[in-house]
Formats: sequence, structure tokens, C-alpha cells
Amino acid sequence: MSIKLSKGVKLILLAVILVLSAGCSMITPGTTVPSNSDEAMIQAIADNIKAAIENKDVDLFMENISPDYSDSYGQTYQSIYLMAQDLVGQIEAAEELANSYGASIVLSTFISNLIIVESWANSDFEISINAQILIFNAYSYDIAFEVNYQKENGAWKILSIIEKS
Repeated sequence: MSIKLSKGVKLILLAVILVLSAGCSMITPGTTVPSNSDEAMIQAIADNIKAAIENKDVDLFMENISPDYSDSYGQTYQSIYLMAQDLVGQIEAAEELANSYGASIVLSTFISNLIIVESWANSDFEISINAQILIFNAYSYDIAFEVNYQKENGAWKILSIIEKS
């Protein structure tokens, strides 16, 4: 059995296939296409957060947060500072526990589903905490976030970070 498609439907399907195969996204006219440097700057935020947690440096963590921080839960820049302190404290406790069993803590950060539109961006952000003995994972824990970024004076900053449940 064959299916007959009208010429209009065929043209729409062809356009959709071309857009999808080219890896393009629909961009509103008048917006700028994000550059690879924007993606690199946002990836640098993930790297900075990883370094901040590894070095237990809350101030380095906060360098990535916008002073205008606000989220749907009413958190502010100050409450994120307290969250960063708590996260560092939890990592210190995990390292102490892991060391007592001969394990080490290995951190990694991942950004996925990054969408950049002009001076705004959104992504999923994950912090992975692994307790390893030699090269084997003895324990793994992931914390997933939804993150909104804003470009401020040419640099990207986190405008909100909400833990996913």
C-alpha cells in the first residue's frame, strides 16, 4: 500500500529533513548565532566549579554566579554561597570517609542540552562524585541541575541553578 502526499506536505517534510540533517536550530530573525567561544566560556564555568569543589574554594565557585542571581525558589546570591559552602563540606566529609576505606574521591562535571540565545543560555549540569579504589568505582553519586546563564560584560555567569529531583 502506498501513501500519497500532497505537494505542500512533501515540501514541509523536505524542509524539516534539511533542517534536521544540517543540525540547525530555528533561530528568531534578528538574534545572533552563538559562537563556539560562548560554548567554551560556559564549559569553563563547569570546569571552574569542578576546580572550586576539588580545592574547597567557595570563592572560586562564586566567581561563576551572577550577583543578580535569583531563581523560582526565591534563592539569592547569598543562599547560593551557603549552598556552595555546604557542598564543599559534604565533599570534605566524603573524602574523609573514602580515605578511611582506602578510596579516593574523583569529581567530574558535565554540561548537556546547552541552548544559547543571544545573551541568555540554559543547560543541564551534572556533578558526578565517584569513590574509587584503584580504578574501580566503589560508589557513585550524581547531582543534576538545570542552569540558566546570562552574559554580563562579555562573560557568562550563572543566573539560576536548580537541583533536579
